[in-house]
Amino acid sequence: MRLRLAAGLALVALLASCSAVRIAYKNAEPLVRFAAHEYFDLDDRQNEQFRNRIAQFHEWHRSAELPAYAALLTEAAGKVEGGVDRGDVHWAAEAMRARYRVLITRAAGDAAPILATLTEPQIEELERRLAKANAKYAEENVTGGVRRTHRTRLKRMLGRFGDWTGDLSDAQEARIERFVTEHAPLAALRLEDRRRAQRAAVALLRERRDVRGLTAGLVDLFAHAEAHRSAGYVAALARWEDSLAGLLVDIDRMLSEEQRVRVVQRMRGYAEDFRALSDERKLVGAAGF
Repeated sequence: MRLRLAAGLALVALLASCSAVRIAYKNAEPLVRFAAHEYFDLDDRQNEQFRNRIAQFHEWHRSAELPAYAALLTEAAGKVEGGVDRGDVHWAAEAMRARYRVLITRAAGDAAPILATLTEPQIEELERRLAKANAKYAEENVTGGVRRTHRTRLKRMLGRFGDWTGDLSDAQEARIERFVTEHAPLAALRLEDRRRAQRAAVALLRERRDVRGLTAGLVDLFAHAEAHRSAGYVAALARWEDSLAGLLVDIDRMLSEEQRVRVVQRMRGYAEDFRALSDERKLVGAAGF
């Protein structure tokens, strides 16, 4: 329900190796269809429409968004090369939010014509699948015991940093663990907000059967999510983002020369891949295929 059509493409474009990005992006359409079927039980006609709209979305994303990603990564690589400060982190966060809003707005428009055709049994099945996914999230991040959930969150965070830097030092791991520990309560708030957004989305599916109204509702709900969140969650997210900026600046200061080179090379490698994928489509179009 988090518009996996968009999220799937975004995640595919951020795979661990630059060579994998090109391969995965070219095969993004079946991957996104697979992800969508985790939540939606579509009939044959809806599936056909979904395949067509995924293809259209993919082409738009390749031509319109990948160049923007490439430009952002190139600029970010230059900042990392010289060492980052809090201003650089906040710049990156705002840039990512802007791209996310564009992505979700387009995805909502592409998904709404299909979502508007969902029957009540299909919506009820969606609710069951969302509940199952939420139970899994809760077990892994909230209710599974303090030590277990801490290990899960820490492993995930260490993995994200390690993907960029390679092996982390003990000091870097300790700094990351302190951040994870400080923000452990956020997982419960995130789960609560996730359920709220899902309830609101399901209500939209039941109330707004026209495509235009459904599109506007989805854009409002997901592209402007902060307007619908509780004051407590908004405050917690602000603290988390400010703390994350501090963490990133601290890790940057701890980077070895080898780690910094790796991060910069990976950023520029992603940028090169995104430009190549976008240019590849332009060449195909120019050739008339």
